Amino acid sequence: MNIQRFGQIATVVLALLPQVTLASSGAAPLPQVDWSFLGPFGTFDRAALKRGAQVVTQVCMSCHSVKYIKFDHLRQVGMNEADVTALAESQGKTKKDRMLSQMDANAAKESFGVVPPDLSLMIKARKGYENYTYGILTGYLNQEESDLVNKVMEDGKISDEEAKAIASKLHLDAHNPDKMLETLKRIKAGDNFNKYFPGNFFAMPQPVSDGAVTYADGTTNNLDQLAKDTVSFLAWASEPIQEERKATGFKVIIYLIILSAMLFAVKRRIWAKIHH
Repeated sequence: MNIQRFGQIATVVLALLPQVTLASSGAAPLPQVDWSFLGPFGTFDRAALKRGAQVVTQVCMSCHSVKYIKFDHLRQVGMNEADVTALAESQGKTKKDRMLSQMDANAAKESFGVVPPDLSLMIKARKGYENYTYGILTGYLNQEESDLVNKVMEDGKISDEEAKAIASKLHLDAHNPDKMLETLKRIKAGDNFNKYFPGNFFAMPQPVSDGAVTYADGTTNNLDQLAKDTVSFLAWASEPIQEERKATGFKVIIYLIILSAMLFAVKRRIWAKIHH
């Protein structure tokens, strides 16, 4: 096998590793979203960041903190002084305060069994990054899927047709009806099922749903939009200087290209004299 062929295969394998890991743990392959801020020239959508800050403040901070960000930092995403002050005051805080959850850690552990993690670096802390967080926010059962589960549990058994439908919608193994039925029983009992979470069940109930937040700019507030805006904001929170870093890197590359060209020209001139 030549080196080029080996490199192509290695690239494919490495790209699939996160999805293989998730699949082996019972989770579905993560949804793939085209994020505007990724890539060397990617930039954040300021409107999405402002909406995401609203979702995080009004919903996520009921349990989680974003401790490395102060409300005053939100001016960097395009919010004006009045907007920042109003958002902070809605949580009983000032613009100089950090974005900390009002839930006491002991109370949180008593309610959920674990202390909800800080979200400041969550985007960078999980395999799949932005797509993982988006998947978690959108991976709970919708009404159609819940109705299907309830129907099966009323019948007490799974037909082949129902097994295929459940496997397709919930990403479960249709060839293992016993395990599928066990999963459905846990869902029926009220456990929090998520298609994209390894193991499928965890402590956090569905945090956002259609209409959970009324956007100040009037944007449609369905689950997909809420999740995308939340992820965009958390991606910014994990590295607020991302755009500046990319801009600096681009300038450095241009500088190095020009410097290399100049050094090459000098080298040619020097060696031309020696050869003559």
